[in-house]
Amino acid sequence: MAQLQAKAVAKSVVALTALSASVFFTALLTTPAAQAQTPASCPSLGDYYPTIFFAQQGLPGGDAEAEPTRAAWQQLAQELRALQDSCLRSSEYYALLGAAEMNRGATDSAAEALERALLLDPNNGAAQIDYASVLFALGQLFPALQLNDQLLGREDLPTELRESLVSRGQNWRGATKQHRLVADVSAGYDNNLNGAPNVELLTLTLSGEPVQLALNEDFQQQAGGYSTLKLTSSHQTRTDEGRHGWEHEARGRVSQDTQSDLLQFSSQYSTVRASRRRTVQWDAGATTLFFGGSALYTASQTRLRVQNTSSKRCAPVFDLATQYQRFHSQPALDAWESRTTAGLNCVTALRSGTALRYGFDAGYIYSKALSANRPGADRDGVQASARFQRALLRGELFMQASVTHLNDDKGYSALLANGEARWQRRNQALIRHRTPFALGSKTAQFTITAFLQRQSSNIALFDTKDASLEFGFSVPI
Repeated sequence: MAQLQAKAVAKSVVALTALSASVFFTALLTTPAAQAQTPASCPSLGDYYPTIFFAQQGLPGGDAEAEPTRAAWQQLAQELRALQDSCLRSSEYYALLGAAEMNRGATDSAAEALERALLLDPNNGAAQIDYASVLFALGQLFPALQLNDQLLGREDLPTELRESLVSRGQNWRGATKQHRLVADVSAGYDNNLNGAPNVELLTLTLSGEPVQLALNEDFQQQAGGYSTLKLTSSHQTRTDEGRHGWEHEARGRVSQDTQSDLLQFSSQYSTVRASRRRTVQWDAGATTLFFGGSALYTASQTRLRVQNTSSKRCAPVFDLATQYQRFHSQPALDAWESRTTAGLNCVTALRSGTALRYGFDAGYIYSKALSANRPGADRDGVQASARFQRALLRGELFMQASVTHLNDDKGYSALLANGEARWQRRNQALIRHRTPFALGSKTAQFTITAFLQRQSSNIALFDTKDASLEFGFSVPI
């Protein structure tokens, strides 16, 4: 039996490229102390080493020419689980079981078995190798790197295995920096491309008398098709405490109404720090928007978002944001706007094995006029929203609805509504479905988006309706 184990060890050095055959090194890396702990009732495990087991069962993986299939690993896992009651104190047994579970794709079961192996023997090298791989698969990059570095510090590590561990450590460190360039191409129809009011006649107040003014056709709602191109470049760096990075975006929309064509540039830096108690995210950036070929406004903003960690279904989240708004052709509209929001982010496991994510939040908005000539002066109000997200039809469905109510501090204009202070109530609904699909070696997405907006006001100039339907593709470059 010792000769068979030695043969399996030699063959596994070649097969380690997939980083899933590290359990073959159990004979080299399992300490004598752990072997002494194995009770007599636990059978000899030599026949359950993968290469030997696959060869005896006539399964792929019994020789160097064939890779084990997932079904082969499944069969090995079933055979090993039948021995569990007899091998409860065998670190070698749980290392073998963890490797089988890992290679059949049962990552959570593999983590449980390998943790048990390391509890019985913290120096079980085979279990350490596979447990690092499982941690990486579970998204725990830095614990995986730390364990891989500990393995490289072992003096009993075979040369071939050391080279493989050095290589995978380099690959994993490469995952700490991610750069993505994504192109979004879409086309759709909008019944209000120019955001015009939902009226053809505007009532003015002149010398105390109402006067009907017909809006020029250029200021009435323009409906039609449009196409959009968006390029997004992001660079993220992950650390053991969180992540940080930049995101840059350029977006353009063209339609038959050239006066409503859009061009937008934005850049944002964000940093996220996570702990056992909470996740803290801070963003800062700037946005410039061109409308109809002319610069409309530039805004610079910053936001702080804190989400508490909770073992319950819902976790509280708090958001504080402020934005400076500069209107290039109408400086009287310049303002500072601040928003404070509190809400809940919730996750519920469904019977299908997927997760239902939903949330609610409500907040207070205050807009401070930076010019004494700003119509309506200061403005404040409240906003509430709800969101819903779940897997559906091989993709993901996202829905969001919001209600915003704003009030001006002073009368908007003596020419409108007898100089009354303006109020606005805006209702919005967004429905989006994304379906991923393979595009060569990359994963792209097909998107359908429907958007509805209804804004009402005591001043007809701000009474608007907007509905759009859009189809698009998101392609990584």
